[in-house]
Amino acid sequence: MANSRVYYAIQQVSFGKNSSGGAGARHVAHGVQSVGITTTFNLEQVFELGQLAIYENVEGTPDIEVTMTKAMDGYIPLYCMATADQTAGPQLAKRALPKGFVQLGIWDEANESAGQNSSTAKAWVEMSGLFVSSLTYNFPLDDWFTEDITLVGNVKVWGTGQSKNEQTSCYSKYYPSGKAGAFASNEDSPPGSGGVNRRENLVFASTQAQTDDPDYSVMPQDIDGIGTSGQIGTAHIQSMTVSADIAREDLFELGKKIAYARPVTFPVEVTCDIETTTSSGDLVDAIDECRGSSYCSEAWNLMNRKIRIASCEGLRIYLGLKNKLASVTYGGGDAAGGNATVTYSYSTFNDFTVLHPADDNGSGGSASGQAWWGARGDYLGKGLNPTQQT
Repeated sequence: MANSRVYYAIQQVSFGKNSSGGAGARHVAHGVQSVGITTTFNLEQVFELGQLAIYENVEGTPDIEVTMTKAMDGYIPLYCMATADQTAGPQLAKRALPKGFVQLGIWDEANESAGQNSSTAKAWVEMSGLFVSSLTYNFPLDDWFTEDITLVGNVKVWGTGQSKNEQTSCYSKYYPSGKAGAFASNEDSPPGSGGVNRRENLVFASTQAQTDDPDYSVMPQDIDGIGTSGQIGTAHIQSMTVSADIAREDLFELGKKIAYARPVTFPVEVTCDIETTTSSGDLVDAIDECRGSSYCSEAWNLMNRKIRIASCEGLRIYLGLKNKLASVTYGGGDAAGGNATVTYSYSTFNDFTVLHPADDNGSGGSASGQAWWGARGDYLGKGLNPTQQT
């Protein structure tokens, strides 16, 4: 390939289901903003008495890390594609189990799109057995909504462009073929309501009745201006970020070099940061010693809160009923003329459900994705309210 560089228009990301193997179908991801691949060859040094030089630099299992950012645009989220190889449910514990394939194709630099003039990439790399390691959804004030995902695995194979002359003891167990270019017409556009979603495309409940509707966002009542049922009220929310760090443990066994399993290390903390422009302060009390009606009945500074996020393009995120305020930060409003802001940081564990109407088998999602969406009220807290502590 005579390329002098690789840039966004000639790259394409696609996903495949691990149970389908190397010959399985690959589905192209839309709206991808960036992709990065890091390969770490874990080396362990062995020295010996009698000489200064290293005795052996032992090669361990390679670690592959794939990071991607996608604009929320109505196409299926990357998280749904990466966890599509299961039909058990959209909750975190279910989506944490499946593995998947990710392929990056690179086309000729002279093309205006991936697939123009040729359906086959000039070079491609595929990573197999990938698990989701971290996930973040960003809802900023002055930019579009994004999804950041990190996948981890141990296998990476280039389809072309790499010499194997020195790799006499290693060989690939599968030989990937490049996914055909899906952007040959050079006219892809976002199909979601509102296009690429921005601040005006977040749907907040404005009445108590709407807080029980899975297609409306429900916010914690600790926030100044939020109504008693989680409706937006008079609050002025500036940004939100939802994150989960899905740590995994390598389980090894004698006789094999690679781990035989990579389960999630539960509990998984899920955080939600909500920044507001305040007119009154954070209005959150912090009392050192709280007592209830009797000496042994302890009272609490905090309450369990329900959090649900709904966007116009279809994304639904549900963090359950037991979100608690971990910290609140008041700042800004300085002499330079800035406005005072408050950031409310919530924490829960193991509750992280993601649904999207484009999660279907034809788009590279789960075969049960449409059933989950049809019953989304069951997964997004319809009719449920937190158990309050007093």
